[in-house]
Amino acid sequence: RAMRSIDRTVEYALFVIFLIFTLVGGLQIFNRFALGLPLSWSEEFQKFGHIWMVFLAIPVAYRRGAHIGMDMLHMLMPRGLQRAVNCLVEVMWLTADGFDHADVIPCDAAVPYFGRAVTDERLEISVSWQSRPHMVVARNQESPGLGLRMDYVYSGLVIGGSYLALVAVRRLAAFFGLIEADKPEPLGEHA
Repeated sequence: RAMRSIDRTVEYALFVIFLIFTLVGGLQIFNRFALGLPLSWSEEFQKFGHIWMVFLAIPVAYRRGAHIGMDMLHMLMPRGLQRAVNCLVEVMWLTADGFDHADVIPCDAAVPYFGRAVTDERLEISVSWQSRPHMVVARNQESPGLGLRMDYVYSGLVIGGSYLALVAVRRLAAFFGLIEADKPEPLGEHA
């Protein structure tokens, strides 16, 4: 029940972020073309809203199974191998850092082959962990248009990465039968 509340809170936050930056975009268009007075801060606000929206939407789509995947080869594999690949993919969602190392197959090349879509961005734990040094630097910087401390802006990476790690841990626990798997729900429907 607590997990469902967290899921809904993130989804509502996404809705609010999208609504606000859409309204700000409309206001910017109105001010620029109707009044001839463009807003100095609206573009920056929309960029920051996109940062938050992307990093919160990735785990929501992952939880719902809404990421596009190529599964032709996956479907041709024997059932046991499919299960092993599924486990590998879940672990990669939790720990992959894009495999920047030259001696390892890059994540964006390997994962579609295995039948799942995974971005080549740093994922879950990596996003949260590797964002920390940037947050320290960003704490001392201020955005020019809004005057916000940049660590507030980039905290969307940490929050989204942490939520993605939570979703990945839940999916791994469900994979091993430790908890009941989330029922896939169609987009736009809430219980």
